[in-house]
Amino acid sequence: MQRITTAGGPLWAVVLAGVLLLQTGCKKPDEDLGLALLPGDPLGTLVDTSTLRAFSFADTVLRTSGLTRNLVGSYVDPDFGLVKTGIVAQVRLATSNVGLNQDNSGLRADSIVLALAFELPNSSYGNLNAQEFRVFEVAEDLYFDSLYHTDDIPDVVANDLVYPHRSLITPDPFNPVAVTNDTLVPQLRIRLKDELAERFLDAFGTPDLVDNTSFLAFFKGLHIAVDNGTQVPYQAGILHINTLSSASKLTVYYKDANNQPDLGRTFDMLMNSNCVRYTVLERDRSQALSPAVEQALQDSSAPAPLLYLQTLGGSRAAIRFPGLAAYADQRLALAKAELVLPIAGTYYPYYPPPSLLFLFRQVNGSDQFLPDESQGIGGIGGTFNTTAQEYRFAITRYVQGVMNGSIPDNGVELVTSSNGVSANRAILNGPDHPDHPMRLELTFTTY
Repeated sequence: MQRITTAGGPLWAVVLAGVLLLQTGCKKPDEDLGLALLPGDPLGTLVDTSTLRAFSFADTVLRTSGLTRNLVGSYVDPDFGLVKTGIVAQVRLATSNVGLNQDNSGLRADSIVLALAFELPNSSYGNLNAQEFRVFEVAEDLYFDSLYHTDDIPDVVANDLVYPHRSLITPDPFNPVAVTNDTLVPQLRIRLKDELAERFLDAFGTPDLVDNTSFLAFFKGLHIAVDNGTQVPYQAGILHINTLSSASKLTVYYKDANNQPDLGRTFDMLMNSNCVRYTVLERDRSQALSPAVEQALQDSSAPAPLLYLQTLGGSRAAIRFPGLAAYADQRLALAKAELVLPIAGTYYPYYPPPSLLFLFRQVNGSDQFLPDESQGIGGIGGTFNTTAQEYRFAITRYVQGVMNGSIPDNGVELVTSSNGVSANRAILNGPDHPDHPMRLELTFTTY
């Protein structure tokens, strides 16, 4: 612990130095804290850069069902290794009693296309190289009231549904798609085998298409995946899919030989908020160019020059504040506490750090807000400062609670934002970094 003090000079210099430190040390100061402790006489100000201990650790599997976005694609991160994601989703009928009481003998399939609308403007993480897509029919029931996680890989029918030679697709989230006379939002369009289209048309007018309960027993859902083989670092990426978009759907294009045979018709099966939708994940850290992440996750007692954060249940960081209780008996009033987390070096532009990090404390095994987050998550800061290349958290109330014993002294955990809907990651300087370590800045007023 290194204490910055001013000794031997006039008291006004101490106060002036403290004011300058207060003005430049924090983006979101807790200005109301500690003011009642200041007597009328001039006071000195002390800034203490407190000692920290930290380590990275593997996160648990993550729930991804019912979220705002789903992910499909794969890439090899030089630090974190392979990340491969896929989407499991139901599709539902747009109307009931499809084909009921009509002559369906002339229905002829033209094609069937799975459309997956990109989430805009944040449409991907990584590069936009071509990827090999695979689509499988789910072979088990999916339940809307169940929770699904990244490791809930469903049973599927082994036959790949993608139309021959149509699996290699270069994603283009920046341009609309022209289909016949329509202009559609940017999307992946995966053509599936005609046999599937014929299967749906054969079901017209049958009990299988009477309602969605019957339909989901007939066709349980889709597992959308990629199979890119061996990839080199920085190749391809994870695509962000808006499965709540009206453009995300399965469409059969067909004609009726018995009724206006030249008229093109469509039969839509929709993805929407009533569907089971979740992201599955495969991770292989052994494909990283360096074993540093794997080693850091295996030994929480080792020095931590770097900390590793990764979404989708990848990794978190734990931060401990040894010695805070020692301030309880000192005649010092805590005016401000800031946790400063510098980014480690430079980063690949298509693997940017998350725009926001979150701090939690563990209470009975669950994540709980810090008292500084009384106005909601993110209220204590944690936004990435692109100029300073760092994150800052104002945690004055939390530190005060630890110092006076009202909050257990068991530290906090650091998590990336968008944990279930993004593949982002960050490498931070830890407390043992030789040049620019993370730090806890404590500003006290003496009394």
